[in-house]
Amino acid sequence: MKSQTSRRNFLKIGALGGAAATFSPAAWMTSSLAADPLRVTHYGGPYAALESIIGDTFEDAGYGSVEYEQDQPGLIISKWQADPGNPIYDIGFMTRDPTVRAGKSGLAEVLSEAEIPLLSECIPGTLAPGGYGVAMVFDAIDLVYDKDAVDGPVDSWLDLWRPEVSGKLMLPTAPLNGMVAVVLVTLARAMGGTEEDVDDIFPKVAELKPHVRSFFGDPNQVTQLMERREAAIAPQYSARIGLAIAKNEFIARATPKEGVPSQPYDLVIAKGSHQMELSKTYVNYTLEREVQKAICSAIPLTPANSNVELDEEFARLMIRDASRHFLYDYAYVASRQAEWTDRWAREIAS
Repeated sequence: MKSQTSRRNFLKIGALGGAAATFSPAAWMTSSLAADPLRVTHYGGPYAALESIIGDTFEDAGYGSVEYEQDQPGLIISKWQADPGNPIYDIGFMTRDPTVRAGKSGLAEVLSEAEIPLLSECIPGTLAPGGYGVAMVFDAIDLVYDKDAVDGPVDSWLDLWRPEVSGKLMLPTAPLNGMVAVVLVTLARAMGGTEEDVDDIFPKVAELKPHVRSFFGDPNQVTQLMERREAAIAPQYSARIGLAIAKNEFIARATPKEGVPSQPYDLVIAKGSHQMELSKTYVNYTLEREVQKAICSAIPLTPANSNVELDEEFARLMIRDASRHFLYDYAYVASRQAEWTDRWAREIAS
């Protein structure tokens, strides 16, 4: 069911403004209000704003109604596997690793630029490998730090080894297994390697263990400890860094010179969806410039559409230069994730 997030309350923060009244059906799609609602997921929390930004305006434009539920990628895939011919959701909101997994399992509809025309305006990597999904927005794993606790700006992932952050470092652990794996890939890259060199860097990463203030299994814990000045530096999702910066002048993002691992947030259409054309219309609609601007003005994520211009008050909260994101072999990392996180638990987080 829809949450009680009202359009009126959302508009008060200025993220959508008067744009809701101006959205109209794309020329390539005939407007028709579907009888059955499109079933779509999001992550909850700040992502509930998508119900107003996308769902309400999508319906106002005459495409059809949308019902949202909060769910996580792994559970979405399990539910699709349980009943592939009648999927509980038409569209799942996923990070790239499970997107690829869903596709390789035959659960995701394969998409193309011909079916999603606005892909022509989007940054590289928006269309997932194999066409298994389309990134609505891009998050990343960046470094967040306390400017008062660190000498000078942080500009490298190797700054995690700085002596002044000893005892105030935070690192991820289960159930954030995906984040653990991506952090390992990023550290391997900072040391001159690739995702295929992760096994070799464990001894170096283990040197951080005595300096860890806390291992976090929930990204909210990073913000909480940093706001209490109990932590000085940590890997963190870019959008969460932006939200923390908005509230705390002493918190900063690093966006290291080695780059940050891109975390595309994909819309994945269930292969068995009974509303395939409407699902494709929804995916394309989320890439409209004004929709993208509204999303990224409410949640500090990097737009997929390269033509979006954000107001300064929102732009300062995110990674402005999408070229700072790097793509990696998502399928390979997903295939090694369990092994790496088990080793992390034994050698680093124990």
